[in-house]
Amino acid sequence: MGNLGGYQTMTMLAKKMGGPVALAVVTAVSGWAIGRGAEAGGKAAKAAVKKRNAPCSTKGQVFAVVTDGEGGKGLVLRAGDQYRVIECDGEAILIEVLGGTNNPYFTSAQFLASVSGFPTAEKPDAE
Repeated sequence: MGNLGGYQTMTMLAKKMGGPVALAVVTAVSGWAIGRGAEAGGKAAKAAVKKRNAPCSTKGQVFAVVTDGEGGKGLVLRAGDQYRVIECDGEAILIEVLGGTNNPYFTSAQFLASVSGFPTAEKPDAE
């Protein structure tokens, strides 16, 4: 072996690749491909975080319940009840039932839309 370290490794790789020019091309192309992959992954992660941290458009709004329903974990809404949206995180909604004693409750946007005029984020079918 010897004490040449990285130089010796580089020359062995260059020999296997067909010369120093071929090694340089392979190194440059590999670096570019890895960089582009990391960039695409970073952009996707940034978009996911941005979407997840989207502001709650219904925060603070009060909705009237028009149909009885049970949202689980003790949440029972009856026609005529009102609730205020405290916070949203994707499909999970934190609400306060006005006049209720066991507030707040976590429930789904789908359940709230089924018992009141809560807006849904469903997209129309693309055909």
